[in-house]
Amino acid sequence: MLSLRFLAVAAVFTLSTSSATETDNSTLCFSSNFLFGTASSAYQIEGGWNATNKEPSIWDNFCRDTSNGVPCANVADDFINRYPSDVALMKTDGYDTFRFSISWGRAMSWNETTQRMHGNPEGLAFYHSLIDELLASGIQPVMTLYHWDLPATLQSAFDPPGWLNSAMVDHFVDYATLLFQEFGQDVEYWTTFNEPASFILTGFAFGYGPPKLGNSTTNAYEVTHNVLLSHAAAVEKFHELRDAGTVKSSARISIVINSDWGVPLNESFSEDIAAAERKNQFHLGWFLSPLTTGDYPQVMRERIGDRLPNFTEEQSKQVNGSYDLLMLNYYASYATTDCDSERSETNCSSLTLGWASDLGVDDSRNPDGARHAYGSLMDPNSCESDSGYPPGYLQLIRFMHKHDTSAEILLTENGWCGNETINNPDQLWYLRTHLEQVHKAIYEENIPIIGYTVWGFMDDFEWTNYAGRRGLYFVNFTETTGDIDEYTALPTELARIQRSAGAWYSNVATSGCFQQEEEDKQYLV
Repeated sequence: MLSLRFLAVAAVFTLSTSSATETDNSTLCFSSNFLFGTASSAYQIEGGWNATNKEPSIWDNFCRDTSNGVPCANVADDFINRYPSDVALMKTDGYDTFRFSISWGRAMSWNETTQRMHGNPEGLAFYHSLIDELLASGIQPVMTLYHWDLPATLQSAFDPPGWLNSAMVDHFVDYATLLFQEFGQDVEYWTTFNEPASFILTGFAFGYGPPKLGNSTTNAYEVTHNVLLSHAAAVEKFHELRDAGTVKSSARISIVINSDWGVPLNESFSEDIAAAERKNQFHLGWFLSPLTTGDYPQVMRERIGDRLPNFTEEQSKQVNGSYDLLMLNYYASYATTDCDSERSETNCSSLTLGWASDLGVDDSRNPDGARHAYGSLMDPNSCESDSGYPPGYLQLIRFMHKHDTSAEILLTENGWCGNETINNPDQLWYLRTHLEQVHKAIYEENIPIIGYTVWGFMDDFEWTNYAGRRGLYFVNFTETTGDIDEYTALPTELARIQRSAGAWYSNVATSGCFQQEEEDKQYLV
């Protein structure tokens, strides 16, 4: 952490402190080695969609099919050209970490003769330059290997295609090995996949995201199995290269798991309590349980039956414990009841075939007391599915911690979805109240959390639109942003303007402390 402090707090606190570190009744402080950072992904911010000999991804192809109604990210934030100035802002703001992903199709190119991907020197050079810039600025890179942008050639090379094929395990290990060899001495924190549940549900369960292979009783589960085996094999290779000295000895690896939190719609009904627990097992437990036990949650085995793949004994041992720490993303909570209960507003027959119908809940409402995000359900570019419910964050952290009480946790994404507003009191409220839950988890419940990460550093392409704004920095996207034939941006476009919540979070990062309520107003100018 940088030495700048806006609150004069002399005491140094460690993660082993069991009591809350408060300088007064309203100020909360974190240990001096706590990591404050921001997050992003390659496809959402980089641009340069065909620069550095980059191969098209499934998202590049998806946006070019106009029937999908999704804008492109040919330019996005133009990070590939503007990263030096963006890293300079991160340094000024005092952030300790920057989580970003590697574009597989930028780092590697398809070789038709070998039917394998091979390293692309020009693309790798970009990531070397980015990492050098971060390290020179005192910022630790947190590298994600896969954030959903599968090279299109890997999607079409097999039958069944892409992640439905177990051949992807070897291809992913090839990719991971290249990155471990290239960046192993420079990167401290690694993650194999970001939010596998998200790209699996959108692409293989609900089917509205690439590769649009939903409405199946098995696809989501088969892809999950291949992703977990890919992750475990990559972690095994990482540990092998770390033992050999190719990867530095202090480096650690994991997989970023995401989940919202299921709250019983009415705690007076045992059925709602059971439905919420089932939702949490189908979300977080779906990936966390194999990591900590070697198998899927029992409730998934019971409800899905033989459509849920089985791990061999060898695979179970490989997946179990395939992490050096745990990583977690959280945004929102949802009130939950069975889809066939009298309190349900969702008919069971309307649930998408497969994962959703197997889960069998109505989780379409936010809990009482939640703060609603920008937009409406009638606006596909809104953030209506998000909400601010701070207690859900602590509950989710507890749920993860109970699966392995010895594992440290890095919180890898959390943030508010709003509109273009610069001085957004909701965004500031969201970050403050959720950081309060993190502080409580560490200092009242002794959960070993080592860092907190805001999504995102700046506004970006949010997978279906540019309207939902999550950035600490506003970006002035133009009317042509997202057009299929947009390939460049003028220097005067895409300017970064710090939001009030960004100024607040910068002060938290540089001081290690924040006030619980009273200080908000000074940032909303």
